[in-house]
Amino acid sequence: MNRQVIINADDFGLSPAVNRGIIEAYRAGGITSTSMMVNMPGLADAVHAARSLPGLGVGLHFNLTYGRPLSDPAAVPSLVRENGVFLDGKIRRSRNAADVAAELDAQWNRFLGTSLFPTHLDSHQLLHQDDPVIYRVMAELACRHRIPLRRSQIEHPHLSPPALKMTDRVLLDTYGDSEGLQRVLRYIRSAPDGITEIMCHPGYVDNVLRGLSEWTEIRERELRVFTNPEIAWTMQACSIEPVNFNAVRERPVLSDDGVSYAAPLKQTAVPRSSFAKRRSRSSITQTGRHANHKRRRRRSGTPSGKPTLP
Repeated sequence: MNRQVIINADDFGLSPAVNRGIIEAYRAGGITSTSMMVNMPGLADAVHAARSLPGLGVGLHFNLTYGRPLSDPAAVPSLVRENGVFLDGKIRRSRNAADVAAELDAQWNRFLGTSLFPTHLDSHQLLHQDDPVIYRVMAELACRHRIPLRRSQIEHPHLSPPALKMTDRVLLDTYGDSEGLQRVLRYIRSAPDGITEIMCHPGYVDNVLRGLSEWTEIRERELRVFTNPEIAWTMQACSIEPVNFNAVRERPVLSDDGVSYAAPLKQTAVPRSSFAKRRSRSSITQTGRHANHKRRRRRSGTPSGKPTLP
């Protein structure tokens, strides 16, 4: 098995300035993939750019915390405040699975309405990692449409359909400090066999962004990292293949006995989830990599703690 790396820039579509930074990082060879928000002011600009860059993988960045839902707010009451704006993602909420499925369906259809097709599915502020309800709904859609779901660093062992495709490893970190470039280069050099995703948030700052997100200048610092030619040079020198999530999508799914198969799934509109009627209990095990701005490190060099994401 060879080594492949996806470097995915989140928040495509958030604002024109963020879009511009992501496109610059892609053209510099610093990222290979991005995730698009479809209810944000920069959507039209992002779609226009994506259509001119067929090599850039573009997934759906499912958003339940910024702005307003694409669904009728009255139809998804567990997701919104009284004024119809999404609930604050910084506070843990109890979201109804049927409401989550309805809004995911709406955002999925908005994405398809751009004439693009998502290479993968992930979530803004790692909601599917932290909330088993969201994880289950998103996993169901990913399997139905045969697209990968971003790997969660928190295991949800009883909530993963057998046809679910994910990378072998995901690194969730930030790169806005003075060691950011060296850290991402170290991650690239140490990538094991299989497919590794490295998540990042490069971008420029504009007034649109300032009105939506607390993450502003750190995006420009990350942009300097992911436009540095050393990233592309390092991947080439280490014989690492830069890919997007299509590489994950094309891999066969392995059953529990190691036999590969393709699940008979259709690319159809997603119905309201049946998961709302189910209750599951999952053992939660911390795996993979977390980091925050204060960066706590174990002796092995693996940071621990939960990342604070935009």
